[in-house]
Amino acid sequence: MRAIDFFRATLINYVQFFLERLPGAVLTLLLGWLVIKLVAGLFGRVLKSAGVEPTIASLGRSVVTVAGWIIVIAATLQTLGLNEIAMAVSGSIALVALAVATGASGTTGDIVAGVFLAGEQDFKVGYTVTAAGVTGVIERIDLRKTRIRTEDGKLNVIPNKAVESATWVVQSRGEGETKAKD
Repeated sequence: MRAIDFFRATLINYVQFFLERLPGAVLTLLLGWLVIKLVAGLFGRVLKSAGVEPTIASLGRSVVTVAGWIIVIAATLQTLGLNEIAMAVSGSIALVALAVATGASGTTGDIVAGVFLAGEQDFKVGYTVTAAGVTGVIERIDLRKTRIRTEDGKLNVIPNKAVESATWVVQSRGEGETKAKD
C-alpha cells in the first residue's frame, strides 16, 4: 500500500469517527449550556433570597458558571472520543487554578475578610467608624476593599484584611442614630 493511500484511509477513518460523534458533542454542549444557565440562575436567586450581598452573590454565580463550563468542555471532548485531551485540559485547568490561588493569597485574604465584613452588623455602609487608622463614613464594602470617606472629603481605600484583622471603633450607626456604646 502506498503511503498516500494509507494517509487517505486514515484521514477518512478519523473524519467518519468524528462525524459519528459530532451530534452527541453538539447535544452535550447545548444541554451543558442550558444546565449552566439554569443552575447559575437558581444559585444566584437562592443567594439573593438568602440576603447575601450582591457582590458576593455575583462572585458565587461566576464560580458556578466557570466550574460548569469546565465540566461541559471535558464532557464534550470525551463525547468526541478525545479522553486524553479531556484529561489534559482538566489537569491544566486545575494547575492554573492552583497557581492563581497561590499567587492571589493576599487577594484571597481580602476576599475572605470582605465576606466576613459584609455579614458584620457593626460594619455597614453609612456607619462612621475608625478602622485601620482612618475615621470616616463607610461608603462601600466590596470583596477586596473598604472605602471610607473622611470629614475632609478624602476617600480612603483599605484592604479588607487590614480592617478585619484590626480593631475598629463604631462612632455612629448612620444618620440620625446615636453614638455607639462600645
